Amino acid sequence: MDLLDTDDQTGDHLPPARINAVTMALTGTGGWLLATAVLAVAQLRGAEVPEGWLDVCLAGIGLGGLGLVWGAAHERRADREGR
Repeated sequence: MDLLDTDDQTGDHLPPARINAVTMALTGTGGWLLATAVLAVAQLRGAEVPEGWLDVCLAGIGLGGLGLVWGAAHERRADREGR
């Protein structure tokens, strides 16, 4: 049997994973918030923070906010459909 063979001869298929999109977006956004806080404190204490790093963190927070909006809509739709 070839391990790289993508043809599933058995017909067994796993159902899609059920994830909570809001929790996923909150976790990622929390990580970006933590990174922003660490960099901001480091910069306030006189450490040299590479240019653009805080901007990347803020972009991560912004995208996380969009992810929260999408995740909430996704969860509402899934609840309506009974999943």
